[in-house]
Amino acid sequence: MNREIPLVVIAGKTNVGKSTLFNRLSGRRITIVDSTPGVTRDIIENIIEIEGVQIRLVDTAGIELAVSPDNLLQTESEKKVWEAIKKADCILLVLDGKEEMTSVDHELISRLRRVQDAIIPVVNKREGMTHLGLLSDFYALGFDDVLQISAVHGDGIPQLKSILFNRLKRDAESDEALIVEHHDFRIAIVGKPNVGKSTLFNMLLESDRSIVSTIPGTTRDPLESSLVSGGYGRYQLVDTAGLARKSRIKEDIAFYATVRTMEKIAETNLCVLILDVLEGISQQDRHIANQIFQQKKCCLVFLNKMDLIPERLTRKKIEETKKWIWSELNFLDYATVLIGSATDRNMKPHFLAQFAAIASRYYQRLKTSFINREIKEKINDLNISMGKGRLLRTYYGYQELNAPPRFSFLTNFKGNDRELERSIHSIEKIIRQEGDWEGVPITIELKNK
Repeated sequence: MNREIPLVVIAGKTNVGKSTLFNRLSGRRITIVDSTPGVTRDIIENIIEIEGVQIRLVDTAGIELAVSPDNLLQTESEKKVWEAIKKADCILLVLDGKEEMTSVDHELISRLRRVQDAIIPVVNKREGMTHLGLLSDFYALGFDDVLQISAVHGDGIPQLKSILFNRLKRDAESDEALIVEHHDFRIAIVGKPNVGKSTLFNMLLESDRSIVSTIPGTTRDPLESSLVSGGYGRYQLVDTAGLARKSRIKEDIAFYATVRTMEKIAETNLCVLILDVLEGISQQDRHIANQIFQQKKCCLVFLNKMDLIPERLTRKKIEETKKWIWSELNFLDYATVLIGSATDRNMKPHFLAQFAAIASRYYQRLKTSFINREIKEKINDLNISMGKGRLLRTYYGYQELNAPPRFSFLTNFKGNDRELERSIHSIEKIIRQEGDWEGVPITIELKNK
């Protein structure tokens, strides 16, 4: 993560509107908002811009202070919240404007002041009341700025942005540290619950950004972070919630988590599909793989948990699993495959090399002269049948688009959908043989001359 960019952490008790404020400042829905306390469990990050100043905005889990020793997830969540608070350049402390200050509020503020000086109290849920005075308790806190907002309706948000801008601009060492950087290549880690998505996410970032637990469904919100990989480039990495079977999507939160994961697949360039080598290919795996295929996304299949296979059986298990992949997921035959364990840090260079290679192929463009000199003739040499004794002939071809690649051919094609699909599949094999397209989907259009 780029430490030069100011870090602003949104903190507070559960159910005070932290995620709603995070989404409002981000300008889009990123985290799940629900009236159920404790929906946000992970550290959710987004890079926003206020008047040209770039800010790393972080949403955190609600702080309860008194946590039961048996509630391991909440304990781990709060540990990560305090780690983020200590690193922050500024804290947005969200308070509930519909309630009086409680002993928990005062204790939380006291603890915050022990580790942070830059705190801006933000009194939320003041719909239509931001012009009115607050209860004296809020002003007695001793802060320079106490803001009233409605994160739902946007009241007071311009004033909050102005205060943030002035404070961070003043503290910034130089304007160069605030230059906006663009992340063009987005990578989503996807798979069914409990296959190791968060473990891989943490390993690639070399930090514990995402909570790892054997409890399926621990990750609910997609987590985003910049992955800076030296000579391999810079990427935006996304950890997604596991896509559960439809029969198990019973509660609203599980439904929203599934919807957000599907949205992230739609937004991404490359999907890292994690499969559990111990379980083989399940119906859920096929469903997720089909989503990747239908949406024409680059794909890297990662066979995880190889460290749990006895060494004497490793080679046999790898060969068996490869056969499963290409028999069960044959429509993803363009995918790249990596085999190993998400807990093995030695795997990181292999992932980075694959990310760079796939990104390069994704943006590459073949010369029109090469397509018509080499590929067109090889297609005609196939003598692809269109039925009724007719053969497919291509007259001219060109790469219409890249990122993702799309090819168009002027032909004499006249046939049904089945014959069209067979013809396109044959042409795709030629294009892949004549170029390096591993991990990248190809779209082909046959235009009648």
